[in-house]
Amino acid sequence: MGLGEELGLDKPIQTVEHESLLNIIYTGTMIARASFRYFQRSDLTDAQFNVLVQLKYASEKSLSQSALGRRLVVNKADMTGIIDRLEKTGLVVRRPHPNDRRVHMIAMTDKGEETVGSLEPGYFDGVQMLMAGIPKKDLRNLNKVLETVRRNVTQMLSSRWSAQ
Repeated sequence: MGLGEELGLDKPIQTVEHESLLNIIYTGTMIARASFRYFQRSDLTDAQFNVLVQLKYASEKSLSQSALGRRLVVNKADMTGIIDRLEKTGLVVRRPHPNDRRVHMIAMTDKGEETVGSLEPGYFDGVQMLMAGIPKKDLRNLNKVLETVRRNVTQMLSSRWSAQ
Protein backbone atom coordinates (compact mmCIF):
# COMPACT_ATOMS: atom_id res chain seq x y z
CA MET A 1 0.00 0.00 0.00
CA GLY A 2 1.37 3.41 -0.95
CA LEU A 3 1.71 6.27 1.51
CA GLY A 4 -1.14 8.31 0.03
CA GLU A 5 -3.50 5.37 0.37
CA GLU A 6 -2.23 4.55 3.86
CA LEU A 7 -2.85 8.13 4.96
CA GLY A 8 -6.24 8.23 3.23
CA LEU A 9 -5.31 11.17 1.02
CA ASP A 10 -7.92 12.30 -1.49
CA LYS A 11 -5.37 13.32 -4.12
CA PRO A 12 -1.99 11.87 -5.06
CA ILE A 13 1.13 13.38 -3.55
CA GLN A 14 2.45 15.83 -6.13
CA THR A 15 6.14 14.89 -6.36
CA VAL A 16 8.29 11.89 -5.54
CA GLU A 17 10.49 14.20 -3.41
CA HIS A 18 7.51 15.24 -1.29
CA GLU A 19 6.33 11.64 -0.99
CA SER A 20 9.84 10.63 0.12
CA LEU A 21 9.91 13.35 2.78
CA LEU A 22 6.46 12.35 4.03
CA ASN A 23 7.58 8.70 4.11
CA ILE A 24 10.61 9.62 6.25
CA ILE A 25 8.47 11.63 8.68
CA TYR A 26 5.63 9.08 8.87
CA THR A 27 8.01 6.15 9.31
CA GLY A 28 9.97 8.01 12.00
CA THR A 29 6.72 8.70 13.85
CA MET A 30 5.73 5.03 13.69
CA ILE A 31 9.16 3.92 14.93
CA ALA A 32 8.99 6.45 17.78
CA ARG A 33 5.58 5.04 18.76
CA ALA A 34 6.92 1.46 18.79
CA SER A 35 9.97 2.59 20.75
CA PHE A 36 7.78 4.36 23.31
CA ARG A 37 5.79 1.15 23.85
CA TYR A 38 8.92 -0.93 24.32
CA PHE A 39 10.57 1.41 26.82
CA GLN A 40 7.34 2.23 28.67
CA ARG A 41 7.52 -1.05 30.59
CA SER A 42 10.97 -0.17 31.92
CA ASP A 43 10.11 3.35 33.10
CA LEU A 44 12.79 4.66 30.73
CA THR A 45 12.40 6.82 27.66
CA ASP A 46 14.16 6.00 24.43
CA ALA A 47 16.39 9.06 25.02
CA GLN A 48 17.40 7.73 28.46
CA PHE A 49 18.12 4.29 26.97
CA ASN A 50 20.22 5.91 24.25
CA VAL A 51 22.28 7.73 26.90
CA LEU A 52 22.92 4.43 28.67
CA VAL A 53 23.91 2.74 25.40
CA GLN A 54 26.31 5.58 24.55
CA LEU A 55 27.91 5.24 27.98
CA LYS A 56 28.12 1.46 27.71
CA TYR A 57 30.07 1.63 24.47
CA ALA A 58 32.15 4.74 25.24
CA SER A 59 35.86 3.94 25.28
CA GLU A 60 36.35 5.63 28.67
CA LYS A 61 33.00 4.47 30.12
CA SER A 62 32.06 8.09 30.71
CA LEU A 63 31.23 11.05 28.49
CA SER A 64 30.73 14.73 29.06
CA GLN A 65 27.16 15.94 29.09
CA SER A 66 27.84 18.04 25.97
CA ALA A 67 29.33 15.05 24.12
CA LEU A 68 26.22 13.02 24.92
CA GLY A 69 24.04 15.85 23.64
CA ARG A 70 26.00 16.02 20.37
CA ARG A 71 25.88 12.26 19.84
CA LEU A 72 22.15 12.09 20.50
CA VAL A 73 21.27 15.41 18.80
CA VAL A 74 19.73 16.72 22.02
CA ASN A 75 19.94 20.36 23.12
CA LYS A 76 21.67 21.32 26.36
CA ALA A 77 18.50 21.93 28.41
CA ASP A 78 16.87 18.65 27.36
CA MET A 79 20.11 16.75 27.98
CA THR A 80 20.24 18.17 31.51
CA GLY A 81 16.72 16.90 32.19
CA ILE A 82 17.49 13.45 30.79
CA ILE A 83 20.64 13.17 32.94
CA ASP A 84 18.79 14.51 36.02
CA ARG A 85 16.16 11.76 35.71
CA LEU A 86 18.76 9.04 35.12
CA GLU A 87 20.74 10.27 38.13
CA LYS A 88 17.63 10.41 40.31
CA THR A 89 16.87 6.75 39.53
CA GLY A 90 20.46 5.72 40.26
CA LEU A 91 21.36 4.75 36.68
CA VAL A 92 24.12 7.34 36.16
CA VAL A 93 26.34 9.59 38.24
CA ARG A 94 27.85 12.99 37.48
CA ARG A 95 31.54 13.35 38.19
CA PRO A 96 33.74 16.41 37.85
CA HIS A 97 36.03 16.48 34.82
CA PRO A 98 39.61 16.01 36.03
CA ASN A 99 40.90 19.06 34.12
CA ASP A 100 37.88 21.34 33.70
CA ARG A 101 35.65 22.29 36.65
CA ARG A 102 32.91 23.49 34.27
CA VAL A 103 32.44 20.05 32.73
CA HIS A 104 30.53 17.13 34.22
CA MET A 105 31.40 13.62 33.16
CA ILE A 106 28.49 11.19 33.10
CA ALA A 107 29.13 7.57 34.03
CA MET A 108 26.82 4.61 34.32
CA THR A 109 26.29 2.92 37.68
CA ASP A 110 26.09 -0.84 38.17
CA LYS A 111 22.31 -0.45 38.21
CA GLY A 112 22.51 1.39 34.88
CA GLU A 113 24.62 -1.40 33.38
CA GLU A 114 22.11 -4.00 34.57
CA THR A 115 19.23 -1.97 33.15
CA VAL A 116 20.76 -1.46 29.72
CA GLY A 117 21.88 -5.10 29.68
CA SER A 118 18.34 -6.30 30.32
CA LEU A 119 16.82 -4.01 27.66
CA GLU A 120 19.35 -4.40 24.84
CA PRO A 121 18.34 -7.90 23.67
CA GLY A 122 14.70 -6.90 23.25
CA TYR A 123 15.71 -3.64 21.61
CA PHE A 124 17.88 -5.44 19.04
CA ASP A 125 15.09 -7.98 18.46
CA GLY A 126 12.88 -5.00 17.63
CA VAL A 127 15.50 -3.61 15.24
CA GLN A 128 15.59 -6.98 13.47
CA MET A 129 11.78 -7.03 13.21
CA LEU A 130 11.78 -3.48 11.78
CA MET A 131 14.33 -4.39 9.12
CA ALA A 132 13.00 -7.89 8.36
CA GLY A 133 12.78 -8.72 4.68
CA ILE A 134 15.06 -5.89 3.57
CA PRO A 135 18.28 -7.12 1.94
CA LYS A 136 21.52 -5.78 3.46
CA LYS A 137 22.36 -4.13 0.12
CA ASP A 138 19.11 -2.14 0.31
CA LEU A 139 19.81 -1.18 3.93
CA ARG A 140 23.27 0.10 2.98
CA ASN A 141 21.67 2.09 0.15
CA LEU A 142 19.03 3.46 2.56
CA ASN A 143 21.82 4.61 4.88
CA LYS A 144 23.55 6.44 2.01
CA VAL A 145 20.30 8.10 0.94
CA LEU A 146 19.50 9.23 4.49
CA GLU A 147 23.05 10.56 4.93
CA THR A 148 22.53 12.65 1.79
CA VAL A 149 19.21 13.94 3.12
CA ARG A 150 20.92 14.94 6.42
CA ARG A 151 23.68 16.75 4.51
CA ASN A 152 21.02 18.58 2.50
CA VAL A 153 19.17 19.55 5.69
CA THR A 154 22.40 20.85 7.21
CA GLN A 155 23.04 22.96 4.11
CA MET A 156 19.45 24.16 4.14
CA LEU A 157 19.68 25.24 7.78
CA SER A 158 22.80 27.27 7.10
CA SER A 159 21.31 28.93 4.02
CA ARG A 160 19.01 31.88 3.53
CA TRP A 161 16.06 29.46 3.18
CA SER A 162 15.81 28.89 6.95
CA ALA A 163 15.83 32.65 7.62
CA GLN A 164 12.87 33.35 5.35
